[in-house]
Amino acid sequence: MMAQHNQSQTLDTLEPSELVLARVKAFQRNDFSFVFHSYHADAPFLQAFPHCSDYLDYAAQALRGAFVIRECRIVRVRAVESGEVQVLFTMEVDYAGQVQRTLELACVKRTEQGWRYHSGAKRPVEDFSCAPEAVDFDEFFDSPSLVFF
Repeated sequence: MMAQHNQSQTLDTLEPSELVLARVKAFQRNDFSFVFHSYHADAPFLQAFPHCSDYLDYAAQALRGAFVIRECRIVRVRAVESGEVQVLFTMEVDYAGQVQRTLELACVKRTEQGWRYHSGAKRPVEDFSCAPEAVDFDEFFDSPSLVFF
């Protein structure tokens, strides 16, 4: 019980970019409980996994060992409106032996408990004619096929 209290206490004090990086570290150590509890109550993700136990079962079968985050770097952060921040970051992932490099957007919203991950979108770095670190928010959103999850 104490570990959950400390986890919540830590989660509750994170700034938006720190939350993104903490989620990455949680994925890296297979701490899917932390990942689940970092979601905003209105996150679309929770429609698929309304209970932590459902997500933990899925993660044990589909993610553990098959999903490895090699690198994550924050590129840009901006406040969209009061209580909502967007974090743009690069990600390199090895999923079942296939390496994917993406530029991703995290929409993070403030709650009474602190910042929580609401939704995100990603694009392959090959979509851009410049280095991912040079992409701004407008360029990221300039895609007819952009899907939020």
